[in-house]
Amino acid sequence: MRTIKDFLQLDIKKIEEPDLKQQVQNLIKEHKMAEDKEFYIEQLQSSMDTIYELVEEDYPEAITSKQEESPCGDAEESETVREKNKKTDKDKKFDNKKEKPKSTKADILPMNPKLQKCDADLKAYRAERRKLLPQKPPTTRYMKIKNHIMSLGNLIPPKLKDDLESQKETKKILMKAHRDLLKSFKMTSLRNVKRDQNEIKEKYEKIEEKLEK
Repeated sequence: MRTIKDFLQLDIKKIEEPDLKQQVQNLIKEHKMAEDKEFYIEQLQSSMDTIYELVEEDYPEAITSKQEESPCGDAEESETVREKNKKTDKDKKFDNKKEKPKSTKADILPMNPKLQKCDADLKAYRAERRKLLPQKPPTTRYMKIKNHIMSLGNLIPPKLKDDLESQKETKKILMKAHRDLLKSFKMTSLRNVKRDQNEIKEKYEKIEEKLEK
């Protein structure tokens, strides 16, 4: 079974096929974002194995991880070194001229069903992860109006941001505009009105407190 460490050791730049490269990047990104790493692995282990297998088959040069040591140990390594040293400069130049055959459309197509399966697994994982996350309350009309009102205050000119009187006056104007707008819209939920008025007020009280120091 492949681990996320295997993917982190890949040289992604050497993976030429866009879909495969994207799947590798997605797996790394999702694992980084995952709070529950065990849940991530449980959901996507099969996809990790499949994608890494495709990399091994088509882009072995992207695999930079250290291979397991041979049981022959130093003797085999020494022999390999000797063989490499036998190469002449001419041999090396010839090797450098060799290019990896470019994948044709026919070569890439057989990978698509596997990648599509991995993509589906990743989407299913995201859906399951969302179920486990705390659900945000839906944005109500009250909240949208309050946010727009508060955003108006952010338009204060830079030279007045540190002016205490300007900030106090802005607070009064915004709170009145907020009340008047809700009244005009016949939005009279006392709980929501009070909550949003307090939020506007608290924001400017913090600004005023900072400027008064």
